[in-house]
Amino acid sequence: MFKLAYRSIKISLIFITLSIFACTHKTNNDFIKISEHAQFKIISFNTSANNIEDGDLLEFKCLSLKSNTDTLIADSTKLNELFNDTITFNSSSKSDLLKVLAQLQEGDSCLALFYGNKQANVRISTLNSLSQKDTIYTYIKLKHIYKGEAKMAYQLEENAIARYITFSKNKWLASENGIYYRIIKSSEHPKLVANDVIKIVYKGYFLNNQVFDNYAEINPYFEHIVGTQNQLIRGMEIAIDYMSYGSEAEFIFPSSLAFGESGSATGIVAAYKPVLYKVKVLDKAIL
Repeated sequence: MFKLAYRSIKISLIFITLSIFACTHKTNNDFIKISEHAQFKIISFNTSANNIEDGDLLEFKCLSLKSNTDTLIADSTKLNELFNDTITFNSSSKSDLLKVLAQLQEGDSCLALFYGNKQANVRISTLNSLSQKDTIYTYIKLKHIYKGEAKMAYQLEENAIARYITFSKNKWLASENGIYYRIIKSSEHPKLVANDVIKIVYKGYFLNNQVFDNYAEINPYFEHIVGTQNQLIRGMEIAIDYMSYGSEAEFIFPSSLAFGESGSATGIVAAYKPVLYKVKVLDKAIL
């Protein structure tokens, strides 16, 4: 009921983050009170009808600030950390975080206010040092709701990615889309934009370093017009945004951005299988 009445237009993550800072100087008249220690308001929403039920695994991200200093809480889950946070939903829980999440649907974002309550946000241990006068401003985005067998599949997949990165000798970065990446070779060219004509050389690996897709064995490169859909897996379409002519990078795609819950049509890639791609965009002079 609250969801429909208080939803506003979508805004970019940049403006969302800026609005968090701005809100520390505004009144709370447009927030909805859900307990003695928490309020929230929807700031962007999705059209998903995937509602939360008891036992669902919720994947989310949050960014928390202390209102009287406008500084990030050191051990809060930040948007730029490597992995999303997860929590199992229980409608009988006294956690104010779960009470806020219960008002969201998959893809929604909100701004929540927690008032120095040790139970409010289970992901911020420094709440133990807060007084009742402190207010925590927390941006929350509900990324995904996992139900039934998908819950275990997701946890196994995330564990596989975590192990790979933990034992990797390289430094990996994370995107808001759920992609993990590292730039091998940068370029002086600007980032690629829609309708750029590019030639890509790529190779796909499982996280045990076994090659499953070596397009270069068939053709020296794959020609692609940036923005053209259904030619590449979704993760690759997003990954191109991080590249430019002459650049090289590695990307780890979760199954949701690769071959999904069904696996590849050939059967080579199983369901819920994360994959790694090494990608090179040929220099513009080669076109």
